[in-house]
Amino acid sequence: MSKLFGVYGRWVGNRPWTALGLMLVITVVAVFGFSRTADTADVQDAFLPSGSELVTAIDKLGESFPASAELEAVQVVLRGDVLSPAGAADSIAATETVAAHADLSNYLFAPRPPVSPGHVLAAMVAGPNGDPRSVDVAAMSQDDLDAVIAAATAADPELAGFLDELVARDGDGTVVGGIGIVTVNAGGDPDGLAEAQLAADESVQAMPLGGLDSVRAASGGKSDQESDDSSQASMMLLMGVAFLVIAILLTLFYRQVSDVLLSMGGLILTILWALGFQGLLGPNGLGVIGAPSVLGQMVPVMLIGLCVDYGIQGTSRYREVRSEGGAAADGIAKSVAGVMLPLGLAGVTTIVSFLTNLLGDISGLGDFGVVAAVGVLSGLTVFLTAVPAVRAILDRRGEAKGRLPQLRPIDQAIPGAGTLVRAVGGATVRRPAVILVATGVVTVIFMALSTQLGTEFNSNDFIPDGTQSKEDALFMSENLGGNTEPVTVLVEADLSDDRTLRNLLDFSNAIEDSSQRPAAVSSDITNSLGVYVQNLPPELQAEIGAELALGQVNPLSLDGATIDRVLGIMRDHNPAQFDSLVAFGEGGADDRTILQFNALTGDADRTRELFADVDGLWFGDDSEITPVATEITSLEVTDSLTESQASSILFTIIAALIVLILFFWITEFRPMLAVLSVLPILLVLVWVLGTMVLLGYSYNVITALITALSIGIGVDYTIHVTHRFIEEVDHGKSIGEAINITMGTTGGALIGSALTTALGFMVLVFSPIAPMGQFGLLTAITVTYSLIAAVVVLPPMLVTWAAYHQWRKNNMGELESA
Repeated sequence: MSKLFGVYGRWVGNRPWTALGLMLVITVVAVFGFSRTADTADVQDAFLPSGSELVTAIDKLGESFPASAELEAVQVVLRGDVLSPAGAADSIAATETVAAHADLSNYLFAPRPPVSPGHVLAAMVAGPNGDPRSVDVAAMSQDDLDAVIAAATAADPELAGFLDELVARDGDGTVVGGIGIVTVNAGGDPDGLAEAQLAADESVQAMPLGGLDSVRAASGGKSDQESDDSSQASMMLLMGVAFLVIAILLTLFYRQVSDVLLSMGGLILTILWALGFQGLLGPNGLGVIGAPSVLGQMVPVMLIGLCVDYGIQGTSRYREVRSEGGAAADGIAKSVAGVMLPLGLAGVTTIVSFLTNLLGDISGLGDFGVVAAVGVLSGLTVFLTAVPAVRAILDRRGEAKGRLPQLRPIDQAIPGAGTLVRAVGGATVRRPAVILVATGVVTVIFMALSTQLGTEFNSNDFIPDGTQSKEDALFMSENLGGNTEPVTVLVEADLSDDRTLRNLLDFSNAIEDSSQRPAAVSSDITNSLGVYVQNLPPELQAEIGAELALGQVNPLSLDGATIDRVLGIMRDHNPAQFDSLVAFGEGGADDRTILQFNALTGDADRTRELFADVDGLWFGDDSEITPVATEITSLEVTDSLTESQASSILFTIIAALIVLILFFWITEFRPMLAVLSVLPILLVLVWVLGTMVLLGYSYNVITALITALSIGIGVDYTIHVTHRFIEEVDHGKSIGEAINITMGTTGGALIGSALTTALGFMVLVFSPIAPMGQFGLLTAITVTYSLIAAVVVLPPMLVTWAAYHQWRKNNMGELESA
């Protein structure tokens, strides 16, 4: 294998233009692929497990109830005293302005008229038999309005409770605002609805106010737009700053502009190739993977962390070879051949680790693994071919002109770094047991901490800071208990069975009873077969009552034929509205119907409780009922990703171990070296999880990526150290000399690599999206821990292993001589 690496190194050093020509061809292909990149995939399509109960329910809703399946709530956020006459009038006007907007009115969901605190107050003033639309609350005095509220609270507690749910109060109970709710249905056109929501928000913010401080229309369309704008702008800025930080640090390490430009250019080319092949493999190309996902946006960031080490290690080895004398082409050949094994082995291990994501049933995660693996392969190719080829061309020209400078080794670029790592090497040789015992104690402590790691999720965390959507989400969370969102409950059962009707009635009664319904539910049933019956003309209700009386088998049951006749009577009255609520099964399939109500979202625990409580309120089979809402979908996506990442850790570690065992067994007949190289990475994972507890972070979809990055970076570092140590031992060095040389060369380069990567990722701490900031800080910590594992924990393991083999070899020699 070393001969093959030598041939490749000589090809790059002696035929650099040929190598660059090949790189140009690959770049052209990547650019073409980039032009074929598809639009970002829907989160549901990318990250919900295929065949899950929720996915099936969403598909059935779209199939049977297209007019009711894609409900959203546009929340008119009202700041000010909504219980004052002028404030109440403003709340009515603002909510009606949103609902009546020319663009948004096409998406209104007719069964749910717009509602606001002002609408409820007008209903209180009008009384049970009056018309709220004829009430002018602005003309009332505050005393009269307060008296109406007091009287309505005593006479109709349910209506008063509904008003209270729309009014925002601070911790002291002072009214600080409220919300109006306009229910809309995407109707298969989510993009058009999003544009309409943005237009309605602009319109309502421009309206004159008489009693409120401000009004806004909070919606999914506005939140997505602000998130996209903020994320793209901030990510571009932060990536630019990260590149600048890396460039400055590389300048301090290299002290040569051309090396800095080569490493930075290599990173840019790597990212271009990764994104280009993502488009080429995507649905607009070869169709091997799906459309890009939000998770794929992390690939360029991860590649910077992984691939900057490739550049530093290659440059370090080249300078080391150059210091021994010889031509530039020979130096390139030897350095490429020297780093090709450790870099290639680390890269292959990382690639296999990423590809383990294909073992799960989440398509977006598998696609992420493929793109990340292609990115790592791109980085290896660029830094083992393109970068050294350009270096060869530059230095051969310098040689021809007699101006080839001698450059200092990388380990001397950081003052005291070489001395520090050599001191660690000396301590490793003298007292390896002490270091290993101390490592064990620290690991046990972090392991105990990691058992307390939570999995909290708050959707508001993923809204960028400084946006109106974030301000409104926090306002509603702090003063109203959360955002309001429509929930659709899909029921699949035989509607001709009177037990199903009783279950529907019991469920509806429980939701409408404030003492029974789940804490997250914020309204009565707003749309269902029961609500449909309540709105039928009195004479039709009487006809249905007579039919039911005739079909009563006993006081507790009805015959199926009677139920079918009654359902037919209901449908004949308004077929379109009835069909938006009921879909009869064909060919023995169950019938379907829906119940809808509003719920507060934004709190993962509350949403999980809602999901469980809804099941508990249904007295039929659990398989007959499935609640669906945007927040439930988001939670399912997050839980699926987190669980998948957690389970993939085991697969990743096993895959990495298998690759390294095969390599060290075939090439060195020393499979134990694979265990020694992977064991420190397990410690890093434990340390990172324990640190997350200390920092108060939860295990979520973003922080779960740290596990994959820990293995990728950690294996890279430990393989460098293991390979260099074995190389020096095989060249006849003593254990102490081998460790000293390894620490002084490879260890010094790793410090530069780790410092560059960690500080580059630290820039993400300033991201407006909190989980991204957490990712940046945790990545920097992971890189630091990986460095410690590679230069402090791994060396005593290698020393102990080498000493054992040396002792065994000596004993075998004595036995043979005896």
